[in-house]
Amino acid sequence: MRGMKKTFEAAVRDYQAGRYESALGLATKALAKARDENPAVLALIGNINFKMGNRLEAAEAFERAARKADAKTAPGFLKLAVTLFQGAGLTDRVLEIGARAVALNPSDSDLAFMVASAFFSHGRWPEMDPLLERLDRKNDRHLALIVNHHRLMGRFDELYAELEQGVKANPDDWFLNVSRFAVAREVLDFDTMARYETLMKTPDAPFAAGLLSREQALGRILWSEDEALNASPCQEVASYAATRPAEGRSKRRPFSAAGERIRIGYLSNDFHRHATMTLFLEAMACHDRSRFDVVLLCYTEKNAAAQQADWPEHLRQAVVPIGHLSDSDAADRIGELGVDILVDLKGHTMGARLNIVNLADAPVKVTYLGFPGSVTGVDLDYVISDPVVTPDTSKSFYAEKLCRLPETYQANSWKSRPLPELVERADAGLPEDAFVFGSFNATYKITPRTLALWADVLKAVPDSVFWILCPAPAAQRNLLSAFEDRGIPRSRIIFADRKPYPAHVSRLPLADLGLDTFPYNGHTTTSDMLWAGLPVLTTRGKAFAARVSASLLGAAGLPELVAETDQEFVDKAAVLARDPFALSALRQRLEADRFVSPLFDCERFTRHLEHGFELMAERARAGLAPDHIDVPAAPRRTTPFHVA
Repeated sequence: MRGMKKTFEAAVRDYQAGRYESALGLATKALAKARDENPAVLALIGNINFKMGNRLEAAEAFERAARKADAKTAPGFLKLAVTLFQGAGLTDRVLEIGARAVALNPSDSDLAFMVASAFFSHGRWPEMDPLLERLDRKNDRHLALIVNHHRLMGRFDELYAELEQGVKANPDDWFLNVSRFAVAREVLDFDTMARYETLMKTPDAPFAAGLLSREQALGRILWSEDEALNASPCQEVASYAATRPAEGRSKRRPFSAAGERIRIGYLSNDFHRHATMTLFLEAMACHDRSRFDVVLLCYTEKNAAAQQADWPEHLRQAVVPIGHLSDSDAADRIGELGVDILVDLKGHTMGARLNIVNLADAPVKVTYLGFPGSVTGVDLDYVISDPVVTPDTSKSFYAEKLCRLPETYQANSWKSRPLPELVERADAGLPEDAFVFGSFNATYKITPRTLALWADVLKAVPDSVFWILCPAPAAQRNLLSAFEDRGIPRSRIIFADRKPYPAHVSRLPLADLGLDTFPYNGHTTTSDMLWAGLPVLTTRGKAFAARVSASLLGAAGLPELVAETDQEFVDKAAVLARDPFALSALRQRLEADRFVSPLFDCERFTRHLEHGFELMAERARAGLAPDHIDVPAAPRRTTPFHVA
């Protein structure tokens, strides 16, 4: 024991003198001489490793020290371990020890926030509950986590009451106001939504401008189809400013030489059973491997990533986990992999790590699919779109150059969707003899304008019912009340239950006609309905998100279901409801063209996407700056791409 003490004291002297290599060697020897794991020695090893930049080794040492330390020092050691594990991106380790660390440091709200955030990002939301009471509700970041947690847990009554109370107590608090308006969409508080839209008619007024600058980009396009307004700074722009070059593009590596395979790096945390993969998995799988090399830069949560076991072998082999890396280290890894074209699949959506995009030196950077609009504030060169969602008039509102695919921007695959099986209306609680309008979009897409249009349609077709997916009880109550205020009795509104995906697809044809949402259309939802054989009625909006259904209907061969005005939307719905032969013809065309139309022809889509990538590569190899690209259409198919 005496030998251990002398060795330990020598290690301390070397540490204090900055001789870290020697200190670490002596401290390791002292630990070996101790009868048991000595917390003081372990803490010294942690401090030495920290000074040497070995954050992971430091975290491990502090965790071991906490196990053996007394009640006075253990809390500090464990907090250090959690902080270092979090800094290293090892959230799995944070989850292992985080709850105990918070219990030992009950008054440390920042530590509770760190641990709760780890549970949140891993989708382990119920385990956050004991931590929420330790958060600081006066801290906007803490309150944002509380808000998002309640939203994902479906506790809208509780959440909305808390926000309403908060705004009354602090009427000038920006975060509370922005959150209250955002959650109003989840619970269908149409009066509050209408007040917000009235405020935004004068966006330069001080209060409106303050709200706009703090609004999330995705939240904005739920209500606005003003492309200039949508391109103005949002909350995310400030958060990515530190990693984006002040002017122009970041420094880039040279593109690979002509004749070499182009290496595409897809960046996302949605590499699991997510709507993005329903659309895009097969396109990634059917890239021409003689011309393209694909890597999947994956920061998907570990439990969800296990779902990749169902993927084709060559895609599983393409996965490169980066979830454990910092943004800077992940960007370095992208460089080491020699990625030519970095394709972010998230945009301004939850969980995106767009600082990686800013920091990466990939020759070309692209945004695709996750966010329907310009990803402002991020160092990107191109957005994958099409001429419908981004006509020429949209070009000036995009920070990126447009790479427009010829038929639709949205990837789709028959392999990712089950064919609908025969079910009866009685199974869904639907009347046999009524005309059934249907909507299966997310609740937060139902705006006051959407509600008014739906009510007008139901008035124009008095023998109809409306079948809608709206699972939250608070939203159901508000929707029924709003319809009643517009003269539509509750008996005509039928709520659809949540179903597993195959059962959901099978029930869609039970409706007669799908009604879209505005200004944020159905995206995956619309293509689901068209796949199932259910026609969808929409209007052609003025922004990307408001034109998606028009794009999909064009690719499906049903452009006549795109109205140009709100009144035409109502009129078309009424005409189709009264003309069963015309409606039947539309449904028959969807059935007949399911394996012929470009919408679900994944191979055709992928060849168009690859052509776009090759045109980007040509410019980059020639030393030319990015510019708008229109990909020409391949010759149309004359035979089905699949025989059911």
